[in-house]
Amino acid sequence: MNTESFDLLSLGFEFESRDNDAARKVFEALDSLGLIGYLGAPQLSDQLTYVPVDLATDSQGSLLVATAAGGLAKHGLSIEDIAEELLEAVGAQALSLDGTVVAGTEVEVTGDDDAAEAISGNQVVAGTHLLASELVLSSLGHPGVWKIRQEAEKILAVREGEPVEIRLGQKLLRAIELKSSGGYIRISVHASAKTFQFQDSNVVEYWMPTEDRAVPMAATGSEVARLQGRLGAQLYAADSEELLELERFWPEAAAGIVRLAKLRSLDGLRLFLKGLGLPEEMVDYMRGEPLAEGFTELPHSLPAGLDLAFEEEMAKAKGVMKLVYRTGWSPAALISSSLVAIGAGALLNRWMKNSGTPGTGWRRTIMYFWYSDAGFYLARGVRQALDAKLNKR
Repeated sequence: MNTESFDLLSLGFEFESRDNDAARKVFEALDSLGLIGYLGAPQLSDQLTYVPVDLATDSQGSLLVATAAGGLAKHGLSIEDIAEELLEAVGAQALSLDGTVVAGTEVEVTGDDDAAEAISGNQVVAGTHLLASELVLSSLGHPGVWKIRQEAEKILAVREGEPVEIRLGQKLLRAIELKSSGGYIRISVHASAKTFQFQDSNVVEYWMPTEDRAVPMAATGSEVARLQGRLGAQLYAADSEELLELERFWPEAAAGIVRLAKLRSLDGLRLFLKGLGLPEEMVDYMRGEPLAEGFTELPHSLPAGLDLAFEEEMAKAKGVMKLVYRTGWSPAALISSSLVAIGAGALLNRWMKNSGTPGTGWRRTIMYFWYSDAGFYLARGVRQALDAKLNKR
């Protein structure tokens, strides 16, 4: 039978209350009937357990089944015809087809009963042109801490506590973010070629299943296994439009996502990261394993985040911007230059006031920024001088 053309039926088995064996029950029932498809990750809550299933049909809608020799055949009946039999074999309370119950009674959920699984493990992000200040500012108001390790231009950051949506906007950004949740790993690819962007830098978001399971058990190379391979490729492929967009900024990551969508495994994820020059240990840290040495904890307040952002800007300064930021200046030079600037500002203010040029509003605005700049670097010089004295004690 030709496996190039097929369709999919989306089923859902509902179990009353939390049933940790639900996926096993569904698999065994489908396997015994030889029905071909994929089981998704079960969604568990206190009042309901839901197991999603996608089954293969031919172009006319007939269910496909595996023969004893590993070949393909048509099931004589439709899913509606065998719904009651299938429901009884699984032991579920209801069976739905494309969201409509076709057998049994829908499980009633009362009150707040969130079936979504909480984020498990840690949020991890790593890449080049990734700024620690952006991580701090993205997480303000959320419990948890970022711990980072920096090597040359690359940063590896692990968030312990509540995960956050990060906003990254640096030029030539190349970063991968990992989160694990409810049978899936969310892989976010952040990339940009712009000088700065206010919109989200997340170009591709791929949800890699970790608990999907092909049914029935099939021998490698058999007709059933080939069909299952095509089913998986269709069900778990990355969005083609997002991949085209990613190719503009980071073609290696786009190609890596395509390969990862075929492998769909932790080993495949490690190969994906390695191919992009990122640490494979991201997978371990995402799963909650202890951090190695060399990580430092980032501050988590607005003033500290802004101060960190300023430090990063000064570190990147080149040419005339080094003079503007007074990069590398000693405490004495910062203090003396600030005092000179304050004195010069007083003379400038007097001249503008006597000449009447520019107007009062502009004069006050100019002097506000003049004195603010001088005051900032004066305070910076004093702080560095005090820190140096304290460190000598």
